[in-house]
Parts: sequence; C-alpha cells; structure tokens
Amino acid sequence: MPSTKLILRFDDITPGMAWSKFLPFKFELEKIGLRSVLGVVPDSKDPKLNIEEKNRNFFDDIRVFKDYGDTIAQHGLNHRYISNLPGVLGINNRSELCGLNFKEQYEKISKGKQILESQDIWQPYFMAPAHSFDLITLEVLKELNFIAITDGYGFFPYQINGMKFIPQLLSRPLNIGFGYATVCLHINNMNDKQIAETLHSISINRDNFIDFKKVADMKVHNNLAKSSLRLLSRKVIKLYRGSKN
Repeated sequence: MPSTKLILRFDDITPGMAWSKFLPFKFELEKIGLRSVLGVVPDSKDPKLNIEEKNRNFFDDIRVFKDYGDTIAQHGLNHRYISNLPGVLGINNRSELCGLNFKEQYEKISKGKQILESQDIWQPYFMAPAHSFDLITLEVLKELNFIAITDGYGFFPYQINGMKFIPQLLSRPLNIGFGYATVCLHINNMNDKQIAETLHSISINRDNFIDFKKVADMKVHNNLAKSSLRLLSRKVIKLYRGSKN
C-alpha cells in the first residue's frame, strides 16, 4: 500500500532542555530502531530553552546520539531572535538571521559550525530557528558546505539556489499515501499525555519512517505536480495558522 515516508525531528536540543522528558522518549525510539533529526543549538542564549538544570555532559550525549545514527542539524547559533522578519518560508515573524548581511550571517553560522566541529558532531544539515531564513542564509550555508535544510513546503525534496530542502509540515505522523514529510516535535512543550499519544502514533507508523540522510542524498527532480503541491501546501498551512490566531 502506498505511504508517506516520514522523518522525525526534534527542535531546540540544548543543555537546559527538558531532559527528563526527552531521554525516556529517545529510549523508546531506540527500542524500535528509529533514528531522528536533532536540532542542536551550538551556544544557546535563549532563556526560554532553560527548562531544567543544565546537562553538564551535553556534547558527550550528543556524540552518543550521533554514533547511534541520529542526524545532527545545526539549529542556528544561540537561538536569540534579532528581527521580526519571516524569511523565505513566511512562517514566523521572528528570526535569528533574517535582516543581517552576508558577513554577519556568515560569522554567526560559522561560529556555530566551529563549535559543533570542535565537539565532533557537525553534519552538513541546517535547521533555522523559527523556520526563518532568507536567500542570504542560503548563500552562507553553501559557502560553509551545508547541503540540506530540514524545512520547506510540499511533500518532495526540492532546491532553492542550490540548497536542498527536506519539507517539514507536520507535528504528528500523517499518511497521505505519497511523498515525504517531517514530523516536528518540541519536547519542552509536550505534556505526558501528548508524549504518550505521539509515541503510540510513531509506533503504529514505524514502517513509514525513514532516515533523514537517505532523503537528503536523493536527487531532486522538480516538475509541475511537485511545484503545485508546494504552492498548495503553503496556502493550506497559512490558512490553518491564520485560523489559529
């Protein structure tokens, strides 16, 4: 039976995150052999991400996850917003990067990359805080040898200015019968009921999950149908978000 191939993604991986929620969740994922994308903030300065006492073994734990096979995506630099610009995707009116020139963005992203490289955990994947980045960001990412962003509309990988996008639309597993979709989780904001329901949904959809790296390595084949799906999904998401406000 045709199915949507799913990718699991965790945002806001920091020393001060809700480790008491994340580690048991991660243990359950590993029991069923599922690998996920971890959005690691290299040098978190966002006080809203300090939920619990800071993990003194943070980078040691991230190395363990990387060795297990999880994908490490650089989640900006410090997760501090400097503008109210929504960027290319037009999702949120806040950004760590939009509004800065090439040199300023290069310095921030490069500093984050250097931190992750020094800890032997950098991989060529990027996750923008608040889903907000602009065309300058894409130029910087290419210059720094990133190859893919976990973000975007539609249900198939695509490219903008040579940077590959792996779409991210969902907050829970959903099978529409075709394509690829990333399920985005913010563990800090989830309660016990939500965690249990999400784990159950992941378990019953286990066979539909795929490793992010496999999708990132695929060749992009753009056509009218895929472009139309991107446009349609963008309009639907914006209407949905508008109805929630």
